Amino acid sequence: MASLMRKRWQAQFQGMSRRDRQGCWYNAYLADPLSNWDLTLPADVAADVADAESAVRTLNDAGTAHVSLEGLARFLLRAESVGSSKIEGLEAAARRLARAEASLALGGDANDRVAVEVLGNIAAMESAVELATSANTFELNDLLSVHRTLMDNSPTPDLGGVVREEQNWIGGSSFNPCNAAFVPPPPEHLDDLLADLLDYVNGDDHSPLVQAAIAHAQFETLHPFGDGNGRTGRALIHVVLRRRGLAPIFVPPVSLVLATWSDNYIDGLMTYRHLGEPDSAERSHAAVEWIRMFATATSRACHDAAAYSADIDEITTTWRLTLGQVRANSSTDLLLSVLPGAPIVTVESASKLIGRSKARTTDAVNTLAKAGVLRQRNAGKQRYRIFEATDVLDLFTGLERTLASPTGNTRSDRPVRRVPHRPVEK
Repeated sequence: MASLMRKRWQAQFQGMSRRDRQGCWYNAYLADPLSNWDLTLPADVAADVADAESAVRTLNDAGTAHVSLEGLARFLLRAESVGSSKIEGLEAAARRLARAEASLALGGDANDRVAVEVLGNIAAMESAVELATSANTFELNDLLSVHRTLMDNSPTPDLGGVVREEQNWIGGSSFNPCNAAFVPPPPEHLDDLLADLLDYVNGDDHSPLVQAAIAHAQFETLHPFGDGNGRTGRALIHVVLRRRGLAPIFVPPVSLVLATWSDNYIDGLMTYRHLGEPDSAERSHAAVEWIRMFATATSRACHDAAAYSADIDEITTTWRLTLGQVRANSSTDLLLSVLPGAPIVTVESASKLIGRSKARTTDAVNTLAKAGVLRQRNAGKQRYRIFEATDVLDLFTGLERTLASPTGNTRSDRPVRRVPHRPVEK
């Protein structure tokens, strides 16, 4: 039965103020397991879920004909990762983020710690997607691997992939849980609760979107790591939607919407944490508002992702008109396909992305720079040569602004700079 466990925090006596040294009684939340939960949803919420799942399917079906499928997939995954980081207060503009990525790829200094942490979140999302699609089941070691990737470039990499053995809490003081907003389960309960969560993730008791929402809420309730729980929990959404086949190519950037609705997001997670019997009507009722908000955020993310998919089609079509005939599967052709998801490249990073030699990649980069598709910049103290697809960077910034708006903007409100149509001399 979900309950509050009365626990005693022992007073500390060194290196803190009198207030921070105090002992107290606090309530740690012991969650119900997810197995055999006969969840009941009211008709309107069930309809919202069905609409959101239909929107995800439509996005994925329409995207298979996209002129730059790989680029769009990377674009949406990056948008999701940036949104997930933003919820945690880690915010880096598109150009700042991409330039840090290019500098790191060239072996330069990683002085921009915020950008580096956001890049860690992108890597963790990519890892989650890979694990969700490459194995039959998602195991504890997979979850730990995602978290380890996330924390590799954080200030506390030693916490990566390690289930906590101490009590943690959310809100209040950094030194004790006396005034915390929420205290997760004590560490001695985590093994069983994590095993139950992973069984749920690998099952199909509920529809895919409900399963993703519940898995995320349960993970945030357990808060099993010393840091990085929010971002890891949002990566779990990708795992579920990929594993269930609802989003085989594109997971919409729902975290960008949740970042905008942060108060509702937190309230929904708090409301989810009911008290009482695991098969009670109250438990289903407690989950309803969270599932309603998650479904609405997913539908909103799909709508804007579809609009931006059309914008990327426009951009890439204009690029190709500008270039004239481009030989299929050439280095230039391949580079055009990946730029929407990698809007700042170096010759070295582009070579890895398209799987071609440095010499052939250099020719392709120079061709695109001559056409105005790419613009050369210098980055870092070493003055590394990097190349920006400014159209895509502007588009990414527009996506963030659109999803940051409570109602969103129409596509006509989001002008995108186009490369002039002037065929390049051969």
